[in-house]
Amino acid sequence: MSILSLSILLAQEEPMTEEKYEREELGVNAFTAPSISQIFDELDKLKPLPFDKLWRPLPPPHAGKREHKALMFGQLVADGFLIVEAQKRNLIDDLGRVLIREARGLGVAERVMKHSASLTDLGKRGNWPAVRTELFATQNDVEQAMIEMRDQKMAHLISLGGWLRGLEMSAGAVEAKFSPQRAEMLSQPQLLDYFEEELRTLPPVITIDPLFEKIRAGVKQIRENFTRGLKVENVRAIHAQARDLDIAIENGE
Repeated sequence: MSILSLSILLAQEEPMTEEKYEREELGVNAFTAPSISQIFDELDKLKPLPFDKLWRPLPPPHAGKREHKALMFGQLVADGFLIVEAQKRNLIDDLGRVLIREARGLGVAERVMKHSASLTDLGKRGNWPAVRTELFATQNDVEQAMIEMRDQKMAHLISLGGWLRGLEMSAGAVEAKFSPQRAEMLSQPQLLDYFEEELRTLPPVITIDPLFEKIRAGVKQIRENFTRGLKVENVRAIHAQARDLDIAIENGE
């Protein structure tokens, strides 16, 4: 099942709560701001994942804008998936600290501190299914905080950061063990449509930022490779393009 199909299914099955109604009113829903759990569902199909090929060191402190930190926060939650899959107890504590650091830049550190402590405790005990669940809750809690602050664009950027990092990992996993069937799992045309539109509708002061100009151009290149077919050379190009964008986000340039 694709991310889009899963999102539509979830939207149909979930009852309309007050929180969900607020999210819909602000344009934040299961399709427009996909949960990191949906990225995990796609990556689950590609296991076992080559950790050494897909892992990157957790980013150092960077004095970026809030929009930059939102992208980084999404990336970090996606990084957490790889930690869970590889059961790297030594990285859980570091991940929690970096999540708090970036959440502080978003003004929601208090929402993340409780999750960070839980991530560390669960990781030390080797309860990896619970760590995974806690990662879902972390992203959802931060996103909800953005909505409460009437700052829904930040929620969308968190989703964009998670999607780009997830795409880098999934394309890398397919490249490492290629087959047409595995490559087909990368196809996400509706999400490409959404993120391209979201990048076009950012406030002007953000739109002209060099980082976002690079992301817009990079997402366009990713689309071009998808339209050429998912042969091994196209998967390799998508992996490289997503990786370049993730590095640009990490460096803030």
